[in-house]
Amino acid sequence: MDNISVQRILQAVKGRRVVVLGDLMLDEWVMGDASRISPEAPVPVVRFAQRMTAPGGAANVAMNLLSLGAEVCIVGVVGDDEGGRNLTDELNKAGVQTGGVVKDASRCTTQKTRIMAQRQQMVRVDRETEEPFSPEVQSRLRRSMEEQLQAADLLCISDYDKGLATSGLMQWAIAHAAENGKKITAGPKPQNSAAFQGAGFASLNEKEANIAAGVRLTDDAALRRAGEQLRAQSQWQALAITLGARGAMLFEEGKPPHPIPAHEVEVFDVAGAGDTFLAASTLGILAGVDNATACVLGNRAAAASVRHVGVVAVTGQDLVELEVRS
Repeated sequence: MDNISVQRILQAVKGRRVVVLGDLMLDEWVMGDASRISPEAPVPVVRFAQRMTAPGGAANVAMNLLSLGAEVCIVGVVGDDEGGRNLTDELNKAGVQTGGVVKDASRCTTQKTRIMAQRQQMVRVDRETEEPFSPEVQSRLRRSMEEQLQAADLLCISDYDKGLATSGLMQWAIAHAAENGKKITAGPKPQNSAAFQGAGFASLNEKEANIAAGVRLTDDAALRRAGEQLRAQSQWQALAITLGARGAMLFEEGKPPHPIPAHEVEVFDVAGAGDTFLAASTLGILAGVDNATACVLGNRAAAASVRHVGVVAVTGQDLVELEVRS
């Protein structure tokens, strides 16, 4: 993929609309300095300096798609709490349409709080509920999906195993989108892959593929066998297994496995790289390129992502600049 083709893809998605369905999260960082040990327990005392938040989970996929130039609406669930308000406020300010977000007072907003001192993570505190959604919340989500998909070109599903996949909504959404001629991409968790049957394009990382296949992917031959099996079992048109510094492997119906080379960069933080790969690959599919080209774009975006510290939405300019440097 050359610099001109990146520009063409970015141009092709302008005005195109994606609905992102998935588990919404708020990522939080509490930062400070640790210079002494607590007299209450043998743990550092962190003197608070600042707090930062960013959309996480499916919301991070939405932010990446928006940053790359697509119009984005998000559908998911937040609690009636401060975390939910912070998350929807940040999405709204960025330009993600949040009309499809359902508020559920019976559960908390999924939130991951990282306590940082001297640029090191001391501990992470997770607030989350993994129970399936109530029938009433599921009904509201279906209505949101029906409304938002009408004007959309593509459905992108991001699974973090926080209740959506086990609620049955994923299967319904894929069937509904397919019936209405929408393209479908997905980032399933391996334990929920059965809920994503029929998606057009799916991505898993190597660890997730290991779990989903139930075998250790010890060599290239094992990876190829497992990828072919997983794609066929889930009736995906295409499956991309990301391999970190080794690039990715693409499995397509009726085609031999296709290796996607890595884009080498200096790595600072791999957090959010999987979301970025899914978002950029989705962008390519939205633009109408083939799956292999979409995966190359996904690899490039993931490479741009890991050059930053923290979860950062990659921009089209990042992709262009990375091509210039290579």
